[in-house]
Amino acid sequence: MQTTYLSMGSNIGDRQYYLHEAIRLLGKHPKIMIEKVSNFYESSPVGGVKQDDFTNLALKVATLLEPLELLDFIHEVELSLNRERKIHWGPRTIDIDIIFYGDSEIQEENLIVPHKEAFNRLFVLKPIFELLRNDFKYYEPIREAIAKLSESEQELHVIEEEKSPKSRIEEAVKEILFAVGEDPNREGLLETPARVAKMYEQILSSQRLTNFNEYKLFEIDSSKNDSIVLIKDIPFYSMCEHHMLPFFGKAHVAYIPDGGRIIGLSKIPRLVNYVSRKLSVQENITHDIADILTNILKPKGVAVLVEGRHMCVEMRGVKKVNSLTKTSYFLGEFKENSEKRMEFLESLL
Repeated sequence: MQTTYLSMGSNIGDRQYYLHEAIRLLGKHPKIMIEKVSNFYESSPVGGVKQDDFTNLALKVATLLEPLELLDFIHEVELSLNRERKIHWGPRTIDIDIIFYGDSEIQEENLIVPHKEAFNRLFVLKPIFELLRNDFKYYEPIREAIAKLSESEQELHVIEEEKSPKSRIEEAVKEILFAVGEDPNREGLLETPARVAKMYEQILSSQRLTNFNEYKLFEIDSSKNDSIVLIKDIPFYSMCEHHMLPFFGKAHVAYIPDGGRIIGLSKIPRLVNYVSRKLSVQENITHDIADILTNILKPKGVAVLVEGRHMCVEMRGVKKVNSLTKTSYFLGEFKENSEKRMEFLESLL
């Protein structure tokens, strides 16, 4: 395995969340092992772009991935955490750079190692220096660069590491158990806080995401543009934002292609998952599916009908068991053409 040093930074939103999540996602790869994490630092931005301060850290990892394979996976992690590359040296939810890959010197079109800016950046070198053995090839050059950069205008200081989202949820669950009269330390509940935290990680996996990227478009014969593409009975599960109780059911999604553009059929269920795996209400899920599909595909029309059972209705309040809520949303030809709308609705019977 190759010892590799990564530099990470964030200056948008919950900065420490994005750093913690990036570490978790990197560590899930079967060919990456997280060996050591530096302190958390706060640094002033460089590059002349007006923006908020960064939170930075460094990772020491052991990996079986080749350098370009590692870079590709890093880009996947960044994309999953809403990284957008709009402004050079601009604000970002997460930035992960390969600084050193063992003692290797790499000159590729997309990868230069050691990183070409590393020895000009105090926020890169100081966290990494914490993780180094003194027999590392670049140990002395790094130490000398840190001494020089410490006299520059670059600002950098250690900050307290906040608890991870998982730890926060576990503590909150323990408090709830106390509040309802339970003993979190009894045998049956000892692992409950951790289980609940893991559950929320799964069922609210879209909570912090802002873009749907899991799709691919294809071209077909444009003469077939009037045909309705329908996927029905797509199961979904979500959490009501009012009571944090589940609601679940089926979504039916149709669109009319324009210009021969279609989307991979499996991507529509992925879109349903994306909009539903966060705190929401059924009305929003219905609109979000249609709006996102319209934005991606630019079709002639979109139709969405969602049927759901709500535990906040069945378990509490009026307690109407098996009641079904239906919501619909139509855009383009489905909104303007009653025949197209009826064709969609009748296909669901």
